Amino acid sequence: MAGIIPLEKIPTKQEAQEIIRELAKLDKISWTSHSKQRMLERDITMPAIKNCLEKGTVTEEPYRIYEHGGGYRTTIEKRTAGRFLQVVLTLKYTQKLLIITTMWD
Repeated sequence: MAGIIPLEKIPTKQEAQEIIRELAKLDKISWTSHSKQRMLERDITMPAIKNCLEKGTVTEEPYRIYEHGGGYRTTIEKRTAGRFLQVVLTLKYTQKLLIITTMWD
């Protein structure tokens, strides 16, 4: 799976969506303590987030960030139980997804 997250250019929304789906299916997901706290506060489960990652739509153009080891930040969302679940994440250069926060819209 080497090189799924490009280092040379920022992925498009479509490319990011494909990368997110592939990494989620491989369980290449890590969570910030902030995201875990928000999940508890907002009654959002890990299976709901994984479903969003595997079947959702990227709604924000990815942009380069340097915190948490660097990567590309974006947002993905999916309609679940009559509401939209949004997940803010980083596509890390280490070929993982880092969940930053999650919320109901």
